[in-house]
Amino acid sequence: MELEKEESGFYFGTTSIGYVLAIVLVIIPVCILVVLNMLNVWLGVSIAIIGSTLLCTLLYPIMLCWVLMLYYTVQADELPQNLSDTAHDEAR
Repeated sequence: MELEKEESGFYFGTTSIGYVLAIVLVIIPVCILVVLNMLNVWLGVSIAIIGSTLLCTLLYPIMLCWVLMLYYTVQADELPQNLSDTAHDEAR
């Protein structure tokens, strides 16, 4: 089962979602707190590394479910049981 289409140049996977969530929810707020001198730089770096790693690790199963659900919802016609007879023979 192919989850991405190489022709479009767009990949929507769990790693991409995890990186975006880590940047938006952890790294940017920590950077703002460091710039406002509410956190020490090294403490901010430590929080950002640990927080983004934990966020990606803990949310991976949920993100994988979302990606698979999106694939089965949007590209249902690409599934083997939904292929037409000629396309099904070509897929084998």
